[in-house]
Order: sequence, then structure tokens, then C-alpha cells
Amino acid sequence: MAISQAMTSSFRGQILLAVHDFRPTADSGASTFKLALYSSSATLDANTTTYSSSNEITGTNYTAGGVSLTNLGVTITNTNSTAGTGWLDFSDATIANTTITARGALIYNSTPKANSNANTTITNASVCVLDFGSDKTSTDGNFTIVFPAATNTTAILRIA
Repeated sequence: MAISQAMTSSFRGQILLAVHDFRPTADSGASTFKLALYSSSATLDANTTTYSSSNEITGTNYTAGGVSLTNLGVTITNTNSTAGTGWLDFSDATIANTTITARGALIYNSTPKANSNANTTITNASVCVLDFGSDKTSTDGNFTIVFPAATNTTAILRIA
């Protein structure tokens, strides 16, 4: 079992099919993105296509399916040094008063748009896998996922 940080392969294709709407969370029609936490027993990588509860962590104040993320929106640059890089930023996510241990996470879209051309129903579509590098634990405290600075070289999700 292993967790390997990656943008999922299915997500890359779904971008072209308009499955994910990355307008800020407050905008009407924006997709709902969630972050589910997993134990070191989970197998998550670029081939992960959807959210699964298999090896998802359990613990005080953690709900299966994870926490909803606040999408702060997309930024696009178009200069010679960052030719056409697009990235997005999520607010840091906190699970309060919890006792849990997690090794990684899956960001997924719980409200994906179906591609009507392919007559496809898509449910809980994966976006990316996060590997924490080691088990992270909270004991009767806050478990916070801190997203990196939102720039063209450090944002959690970047497309160049």
C-alpha cells in the first residue's frame, strides 16, 4: 500500500470535458471540492479516479467523505516567465477537536458535471492525491491541512 502525490490522470481528461467548475466556492454553479483523509494502508496515486471510503481514516469529529474546501478561485498568468500558467488556491482546512492519524489525502469533486456527449455519469471525481510524507496526528486538537502559497510555482494545483 502506498500514497503517491499526483494530479490524477482522470482529472486531466475531465478538464477538457468541462467536468470541473473551478469558479470560487461562493459563485453559483461552482463545483464542490472535498478533501478526504487516508491511513498509510491506502493505495492512492495518479490512477485514482474517484473518492473511496476504503482505508479512509476514522476518528472523533471526522466525517467520512472528508471536509468541504473553500475554493478561492483560479489565477492565470501570461508573461514570458510564466507563459500561461494557471493555478488555484483553497483555504486551509481544519477539523476541530479531533483525534486522528492520517498519511495522505484525496481532493475530489463531489458535484462533477457529467459529459453529455459521452452519456457519462461521473460521481465524486478525483482531482489530486496528497502525500503527507509521514503519518500526521492530532490528539484532542485541531488537524489542519495548510495549502502552499498560491503562486505559479507553489500552488497545490498548477497547469502550465
